[in-house]
Amino acid sequence: MKYIGNPVEVNGEIIIDVGPILSDGSVDVTLQGGAKFHADSGMIARYIPKEGDYVVTQADGYMYLNPKEVFERKYRAA
Repeated sequence: MKYIGNPVEVNGEIIIDVGPILSDGSVDVTLQGGAKFHADSGMIARYIPKEGDYVVTQADGYMYLNPKEVFERKYRAA
């Protein structure tokens, strides 16, 4: 069965630096523009971000990490 996703507007921020994995299994990243973001262990359980990837925030506030290739294939600038 085929499905079509609902259009969603997101804010994507490029990761420019990824710190080491911390003792609690989380990681701190630096975003373009200098802001810091703390990705908890649940966010990186299946995927460790790298430079050039994105922190994505949906309109409802849900945040997640996206590899560069996936983000740029799925979203375009509004």
